[in-house]
Amino acid sequence: MKKIEDIAFEALIKEVELTPKPGLVDRINNGSHKDMDIHTFYKSSSAIKPFVSRFLYCGKNALHVEHSKLFDELRAIGKLCEKEMFLSTNGINTHKGMIFSLAVICGAIGRIRIDNKTIKYVVLQNEIKKICKNLIQNDLKNSKKVKTNGEKFFCQTKMAGIRDEAQDGYPTIFQKSLPFYFEKIKHHNEDIALKLTLLFLMQNTVDSNLFARGGMQGINFVKKRAGELLAIKDISILDKNLIVFDNELIQRNLSPGGSADLLSLTWFLSKITKFI
Repeated sequence: MKKIEDIAFEALIKEVELTPKPGLVDRINNGSHKDMDIHTFYKSSSAIKPFVSRFLYCGKNALHVEHSKLFDELRAIGKLCEKEMFLSTNGINTHKGMIFSLAVICGAIGRIRIDNKTIKYVVLQNEIKKICKNLIQNDLKNSKKVKTNGEKFFCQTKMAGIRDEAQDGYPTIFQKSLPFYFEKIKHHNEDIALKLTLLFLMQNTVDSNLFARGGMQGINFVKKRAGELLAIKDISILDKNLIVFDNELIQRNLSPGGSADLLSLTWFLSKITKFI
């Protein structure tokens, strides 16, 4: 469990330190964010780290607990984690969506580990689906309150964002970004493979963070530009193109935070199988 906690923390750090990243906080600049920098993310990541073990043990201790009850327990721990995150960042939201995903994914890992020495991705994905069953119905369709960007996104578009991903077992990661990343890492170093995977996710994700800042026009712009950069085969100009893209997103006040979270989770899931 401890090693998985360390890998989850490393995934958070690896994502924020990846540079350059279009519209996102990295080692060069704050992207489209005026209220946070890389040090804010360091503080937030450190606050989140101890809770990964709590998510894992919550799942481990829930062998005979209904999946819906396990979800409620994971969400309660996640709320405590959010409080620690906000305390560490003086109220700035760096990782709220990431905390939710780590909760359900690590809860699923913990629950499966009891009966399995190794976990196939399909087994983990199915467990996540069970934990998040009826999530959209319970959280969005039956909700009378509209507070978060994700809830506003659903009200205006009827798309459920990260909740849709979770309820379906994160297909964007398991069926898309993980295979893409594994293919790229065969031919490039990790830094390049992660940058290409980020572009791939930006092209293939309907990001509620982008919608909150730029509506569907913002989402479509990012998807189109990410696809254009992916089509360029000359890796030697990748960073130059990413810097241009970064400036474009800063000018438009767009930040693909959802894609950044999925990238971090992709790297995390690519590493944990050796410890399960």
